[in-house]
Amino acid sequence: MERVVKINSTSTAPAKVRVRGVSKNSAEAQRKILDSATLLFGEQGFARTKTDEIADHAGYSQAAIFFHFKTKAGLLEACLKEALARAKANLVLAENSGTIDLIQRLDRAFDNSTTADFFARILVEFGDNSTIRPVYANFHEHLRQLIASELTRETGVEGRRTYLAAASILAMMVGVHAEQRLESARLTRSDFREMLIEVTRLVLCDLGKPVGTGP
Repeated sequence: MERVVKINSTSTAPAKVRVRGVSKNSAEAQRKILDSATLLFGEQGFARTKTDEIADHAGYSQAAIFFHFKTKAGLLEACLKEALARAKANLVLAENSGTIDLIQRLDRAFDNSTTADFFARILVEFGDNSTIRPVYANFHEHLRQLIASELTRETGVEGRRTYLAAASILAMMVGVHAEQRLESARLTRSDFREMLIEVTRLVLCDLGKPVGTGP
């Protein structure tokens, strides 16, 4: 997956010269503002990030932000939709490569990226928000369907059983990424990845058994 290039807000590079008023290049202005907002929201959270910080980082005035996105909340919603659309577009998977390979690719997709930081921070702040929650839910359903399709191709099992198996793997993946943000002293990133792959192996093994059979 194409990685989003992380902009270092503490860089020693010369400060950007702000474009006063509204830029004549609307598409470029929106892109730069969205990139800067995604980075700063991911680092600081929505509540702690001020629009003048975003404007300064992007090289525009606050007027440009409000012209293109109306409100700070409108900017957040635009950032989320753009990040999710980009994530879906970048999930280029090797055809028929197997479930393990698929999970490894998904696991690496947002590893230590600006997008991953943004998703994690905003989900904590707005997990129950009626506007933002459905956007996340839609993306997770997209991932469940990807996993379920590969499980079916590999095992021949279809229907609800495969969907639940895919949901179990995705739940483990989400949990692993949340846990590794909290625990880094006792467990390494490779430890967490191995947990996820081991659960995937167990799911594949379970799907290979006839329904109702024991271990």
